[in-house]
Amino acid sequence: MFRNISSNVFGTVLPSLAALVAVPLLIDKLGVAGFGTFSLQVAALFFFGLADLGIARAIVLLSFEPEFAKRGAWRRPYKVGVRYSAWIALGIALVGIPVAGVLAEWPPAAQASPADLAWSTLLVFFSAGLTLLMQAPRAVLESQERFLQVNVIRGPAAAAIFLGPLLALQVHNSLTAAAVSLLLTRAIALLLFLVMCGHFTDADLRAPMGREERARLGPLFVRTAGWIGATNLLSMLLAYLDRFVLGALGSATMVGQYAVAQEVVTKAWISAGAVISAATPRLASAAADAPETARRVVRQIAIWMLAGGVLPSLILIAFGEPLLRLWLRGSFDPAFVLPMQVMAVGLGVNTLSQVNFTLLQVSGGVREGAYLQAINLVTLSAGLLLAVPAFGTLGAAGVFSVRLLLDAAVVRWLLRRRLADRRQGIGVPAMLALAVASCLLLWAVRDMGLSS
Repeated sequence: MFRNISSNVFGTVLPSLAALVAVPLLIDKLGVAGFGTFSLQVAALFFFGLADLGIARAIVLLSFEPEFAKRGAWRRPYKVGVRYSAWIALGIALVGIPVAGVLAEWPPAAQASPADLAWSTLLVFFSAGLTLLMQAPRAVLESQERFLQVNVIRGPAAAAIFLGPLLALQVHNSLTAAAVSLLLTRAIALLLFLVMCGHFTDADLRAPMGREERARLGPLFVRTAGWIGATNLLSMLLAYLDRFVLGALGSATMVGQYAVAQEVVTKAWISAGAVISAATPRLASAAADAPETARRVVRQIAIWMLAGGVLPSLILIAFGEPLLRLWLRGSFDPAFVLPMQVMAVGLGVNTLSQVNFTLLQVSGGVREGAYLQAINLVTLSAGLLLAVPAFGTLGAAGVFSVRLLLDAAVVRWLLRRRLADRRQGIGVPAMLALAVASCLLLWAVRDMGLSS
């Protein structure tokens, strides 16, 4: 598992470095308001594409289910998953047409022309559809624990989300040019994933499933992917809802300020996601066959989360301002600092909570996860509507962290209800201690004048 996690972490380093390099240059090229609009489009790409509607995780989990594993293992959930993702990808692309039509008549960003905003948004929806199609072949590689091949493709593709638009803007300074680069890089990545998983060379993959078999296995896949997908979609909406509320109740400039702070914080989230992605196949197999092995895997994941999520969150709290000054240079704004530090408090606790959430999913709690995210969406919306008009970006950052702290406590409660061994996972006292320590560190940093 060490090799798999190391490979996944490597796959997140490249896009993180790309973002660190590209974001200040994108701000210089587009301005803070223009970057805010671009960040909303990238948020839509992540929401509809990288949330994956549960396809990748369902293929990995069902590869170990007896009903799927016999006579073909991953090939059978893959075939069902490809059909499932193709129809949804087509739907996403079609939804982009009326959305672009609305934006052509009513641009929400003052710095974007109606035509530029409409065409770029349409292309982003097409890119999201292609990104969704990547999930099934990527899941095949993950279920076989071929994480090196996954990250050879995923790392550059994720880096191109920032570097591609940056290069395109040198040719033509428009959101449409940036969106064209996103579409081209998504198409190349999809082709590479299909080649690597054997889609064009494996005779069993080309053989169609019988109607009866598809009718029997399709509902099982849709049920599993549906609950995981609902969880993922709600999670992505939770992650980006604050930007849209800031844009609606504030301004594109506020969105840009908040997006810069959130881009820094969520880089640690990406590392945590890389750990979870690499560990899920091993944890799913162990949870079904060997509880002792499952406990050992959980402990290993927790150690990686401490290094990949908790430690970076503490560093951001302690040294957030000098790091931002070094990164942004002339584009630095003191308004970026405190929201980033406040969000880092919730981030540290959430990285530990993800261990519990993954254990809940592999233990059959996919439905509980979806219900939880739906409740989170309601509470987050209410919190943002109250906090943003009064406190702006700082209010949104505070709601961000409070929501993650409450979510961690509820996930732990759900996990204890489901597992016979209630000691498995990360306990509430440990997460509460981390939250208190993070708040004290933030207070000390502000009190000593180490931040603006």
